[in-house]
Amino acid sequence: MEYRVEFPSAYRSPYPANNTVHAWWLVPAERTGRAPTVVLLHSLGIRRPELEMGLARELARNGIAVFLMTLPYHMQRTPPDYGSGDLILAGDIALLREAGIQATWDVRRAVDWLQRQPEVDPGRIALVGISLGAILGATALASEPRLHSAVLILGGADLAHVLWDSILAIRARARLRREGYTLQRLREELAPIEPLNLLTPEHGEKTFVIGARFDIVVPTEDTEKLIRVLGNPKVLWLNTGHFGGGLVQRPLFRLVCQHLQARFEGRNPDGNLSVLAPTLRIGAIYSAGRDFRLALGTDFWRSDARGTLFVSGVLTPRGGSLFAGVRLRLGFSVGAEITPKRTYGAVFWHFVL
Repeated sequence: MEYRVEFPSAYRSPYPANNTVHAWWLVPAERTGRAPTVVLLHSLGIRRPELEMGLARELARNGIAVFLMTLPYHMQRTPPDYGSGDLILAGDIALLREAGIQATWDVRRAVDWLQRQPEVDPGRIALVGISLGAILGATALASEPRLHSAVLILGGADLAHVLWDSILAIRARARLRREGYTLQRLREELAPIEPLNLLTPEHGEKTFVIGARFDIVVPTEDTEKLIRVLGNPKVLWLNTGHFGGGLVQRPLFRLVCQHLQARFEGRNPDGNLSVLAPTLRIGAIYSAGRDFRLALGTDFWRSDARGTLFVSGVLTPRGGSLFAGVRLRLGFSVGAEITPKRTYGAVFWHFVL
């Protein structure tokens, strides 16, 4: 059963549209007694929560109720003349800080509401966040002791560094630099909502972190910072970039569901977590003998988890080849392009899906 819920945000922003929280409330059709429940926080900039509803329905089919909540400045909460999520990446740091506070207050008010519902087990309410939802969810987790457990998917900590380094924040960074911001000043102004300042290993005992080894949206190093501040959370690394998990969406959703079921039942979740996800590199390759071409590659071998050295099968408009190289910065790799006839020195610029 699926319902729509709305309630006034506990935090009043300058934008009236943003001050009403909208949510989808999914209750398992078949259940015995009160159901465990998840507060689900979505990713940045979405207009419709299609991926999140896929996860929500997977959980509901398996006896877990879901409260899918709109984050500040998204979907129905978007002020006129803006797109969903635009204000989050506008480079307005005061607004971003207040959005983080508002999201936390909204989660707490959602927990208040859920604990009063006859369908809900008030002692088994978890949080699941995806991307932006995982970043803001980490702050909410630190601030809401009633949360039973959490799953943070493709999120991170050190919010200032995420903003300073993410490929999605280019325009925001340009504005911040024009206004004289440094990374240190940004960290100081975002300190009230910074998970590194709020989380402890006690939170890590009830948290499952899913990260991407080649993420440039929420940089991998910032996911690693989140894991370190949590102490010893359960961790799964996907061999993808930020969007590659979409290629294995169903098995990933099943894994999240199985983890939550175990936590809600008081069992230790499976320690051998894995999802087989391909490493797809999309970009362009240049070699002296074959010129510049668009290219799609998939990894056959990597020297380490970071893919410092790697071998990819590469498909271009001129046919297939192998690229063996070393990973540099900003998506560049240098090495050799190997064809059946000869080998060329090559440069491969790419991002990992």
